[in-house]
Amino acid sequence: MHNNLWKQLAIGAAAGLAGTMAIQTLMKTHSKVSPKTLPPIKRDPGEHFLRKARQSLPWKVRKHIPYTAPATGGKLLGAGYGMALGAVYATARPRTQRTLLEGALLGIAAWAVAYLGWLPRTKLMKPVWKHKPAQIALPLAEHALYGIATVGSYRWLKNHVED
Repeated sequence: MHNNLWKQLAIGAAAGLAGTMAIQTLMKTHSKVSPKTLPPIKRDPGEHFLRKARQSLPWKVRKHIPYTAPATGGKLLGAGYGMALGAVYATARPRTQRTLLEGALLGIAAWAVAYLGWLPRTKLMKPVWKHKPAQIALPLAEHALYGIATVGSYRWLKNHVED
C-alpha cells in the first residue's frame, strides 16, 4: 500500500511535468503571437518568491548565493508547481474516467487557485476582474490544456508503468 502511494505520486508528478512542458510551450507561443493578450503579471512568480527568500536570509548566508539564482530557480519552481498538481491529481483520482473532462477541470482549478487566489493576493497581478477578456480567456484555455495534458499523461503512464 505505502509503496503503491509513492509510485502513484511519482506517476502523477511525471504527468504534471508533461503538462507543465505543454503549458510552457503554449505560453511561449502566446507571448510571441499575441503579447497584448498576456495576463498582466508584474514579474515571474517563482523568481519573485526566491528573491524574497534570498533577501530574508542573513547576509553571511546570502552573500554565498549567486544573484542570478532566483531567475534560474524560478523556472524550476514553476515545473515543481506543475508536478505537485499532477501528484495531487494522482492521489485524488487514482482511476481516470474521462480524460478531457477531468483534465479541463484540473487545469481550470489550477488557473483559479493562481489567478483568483495567490497571484492577486501577493500583488504579482491585479485582480482578474480588472483584466481584458482575452487576458482571461487565453490563460484559462492554456491551463485547461495543461490539465488535459497532465491527466492524459497520467492515464497513459499509469497504464504502461503499473502493468
